[in-house]
Amino acid sequence: LTESSVQSGQLCCVPVTDWWHHLVIHCVISEREVEVFSADYEHLKIVQKSWLRFFKWCYLRLPAQAIPCSLAGVKPVEGQWSSAAALLLQELCGSDLLVGLVDESVSGILHIFLSDTAAKEDVSFHRVLSNRGHAVICKENLPSQGFRELTPLALYVQP
Repeated sequence: LTESSVQSGQLCCVPVTDWWHHLVIHCVISEREVEVFSADYEHLKIVQKSWLRFFKWCYLRLPAQAIPCSLAGVKPVEGQWSSAAALLLQELCGSDLLVGLVDESVSGILHIFLSDTAAKEDVSFHRVLSNRGHAVICKENLPSQGFRELTPLALYVQP
């Protein structure tokens, strides 16, 4: 990318091993580095400016693969999800075989029941969060407090 193109919100791609990743420049860190956001994998990463490449025009029409989701049937015990609940959820998501059942879509956010099906018995995420005291089972789906503020995904992916 030319120096004038290296700015927040610019779509680009970066080679990672044998693949090119679809990224958005989140912010310029220094003369040599930028922080980029991968909408497909929903993570921020610092990369060298020299690695950045323009997207071919035909690929710009492809949507990001990430979909905004919230767990269905649970709400945090104390109004907001605790750090411990977030760490547990991250740990639960470590499996390669997760199954999501969509309960409903509200304002572009899918409310899903998420389960790990790799073991002999399925592990239901909302049950684990509830059993460990991080969540309360509920009948209505409530979007996570501050959902849009929690992730750069909200800046770059339209529901």
